[in-house]
Amino acid sequence: MPSLRELGLGIIAIANQKGGVGKTVTAINLAAGLAKAGERVLVVDGDPQANLSLFFGAREKAKSGTGDLGKLIAAVSAGERPLLRKHIIRQVRRGLDLLPAGGRGLRLELGEEALVRASPGFATLLAEARKEYRWIILDCSPSNGALERLLVGASEAVIVPLEFQLFSVAGLEALVEDVSVFSSELGRRIRVHAVVFTKAENKLSRVEAYREIFSSYKIPVFEVCRSEYVPRSLERSRTLWESAPSSFAARDYARILKKAFLG
Repeated sequence: MPSLRELGLGIIAIANQKGGVGKTVTAINLAAGLAKAGERVLVVDGDPQANLSLFFGAREKAKSGTGDLGKLIAAVSAGERPLLRKHIIRQVRRGLDLLPAGGRGLRLELGEEALVRASPGFATLLAEARKEYRWIILDCSPSNGALERLLVGASEAVIVPLEFQLFSVAGLEALVEDVSVFSSELGRRIRVHAVVFTKAENKLSRVEAYREIFSSYKIPVFEVCRSEYVPRSLERSRTLWESAPSSFAARDYARILKKAFLG
């Protein structure tokens, strides 16, 4: 398959409508891995739970006057042309910047209409940010509302984390359909570029059956093995590249970066 680099794409949403499938962990390790490879990366915390922001210590690292995703969207919705750099926390890791979340009340504070209104302007902001960043990774929340439509609609490609569970797998078809609808509405293609099975265990009897199911989607499938190093690294606010670079899980994320992103 052609890599995202070969396709000229760089705004990537990590999305799934189901929670607990490893979206934030995937976003953290892909973004940090790209930065480690010398790429310039912006990671966007699009989940009001703000776990990505917590992991990178956004509250402690934010300077006075720094904004967040919620404030940025509110300004765009009001017809303003905000400066993205005023909402970004620089260098949460070398080569990696963070646009932190706007807090758990983001959806209620902004409202569905404001989020819909902000979508075109937000997409334009991210497209312009590609002049500075080779990669923009969007960590989406487990929902299917206006916020998720704004985030996926601003992307150029989608990576879908899944677990080997019936309800996780069943949600893929709905997500693929949603991305197709977004593409039609926007008049440009947003591709579902890859599926990433997190916490994979080859001993599961259902694995081969699920692989057969996904072959019909013509979407590349990657696996990240279940590893004790993943929760350990999260507890210490360290990426796998920092805490366990030789682990099987780090090896699996490195394979995704090589084949799906960098080519």
